[in-house]
Amino acid sequence: METKTSYVTAIDTLLKAPLPEETRTYKPISHAELIELTLNSIHGAGFKLDSERYSAARDGQVANGRYTISNVADSEMMLEIGWQNSYDKSMSLKFAIGTRILICQNGCVSGDYGAFRKKHRGDIQEFTPLAITEYIKSAADVFSLMQIERNRMKEMEVSKRTTAELLGRMFIEDQIIQSTQLNIIKRELEAPTHDYGAPGSLWELYQHTTYSMKECHPSLWMKSHIDAHSFFANELKPTEIYEMGEVSASV
Repeated sequence: METKTSYVTAIDTLLKAPLPEETRTYKPISHAELIELTLNSIHGAGFKLDSERYSAARDGQVANGRYTISNVADSEMMLEIGWQNSYDKSMSLKFAIGTRILICQNGCVSGDYGAFRKKHRGDIQEFTPLAITEYIKSAADVFSLMQIERNRMKEMEVSKRTTAELLGRMFIEDQIIQSTQLNIIKRELEAPTHDYGAPGSLWELYQHTTYSMKECHPSLWMKSHIDAHSFFANELKPTEIYEMGEVSASV
């Protein structure tokens, strides 16, 4: 079992990983193709790339790519587009849209807007290029929805009792966080590393949670963040976001 404290890697690690052979039941998608598709779609949608980050495990058999967009941003966060891929058949291809928090570099990943998962079989090789292109086109709308969620989370105060209940559910019921992450969140509650501009709010607790996930194994990173986002968004009664009519997402 790997015991790295960081899985951040250079792009060359992903490009050098040997692509497995295609079979009747397995259709691989190369990391290189995902990188090219994502970057071309970002530029094609008129977005400006701020940074690209990659993480990997098992010598590139499992990989994540994350891309921040500088012209879809506000003073606190920036649009981020990400994918997860594997060569060892350990997981499906995943693609999602989220945000990167500027003050702490935490990631927020939505599984409700602009996301898909696809097993490495069937029409995945034809489906993936079209899906990535279309989802990236809608990414600015997704960012607007996540801004609304952030603002509403900031307005929602959480008591110590509510905080304990939420953490207990994430740890015991939903198993979104592990004991090591629970300890990190406890430390952050006692002495925050960053000021998220809304002390004692649901937003602050959400950021403490994603902060605890910074060194997730690449195979768990996207699912953990999507699960965390869904958990906190559900506390807002998400249907109200759509009823507000402030934005509409074409996803």
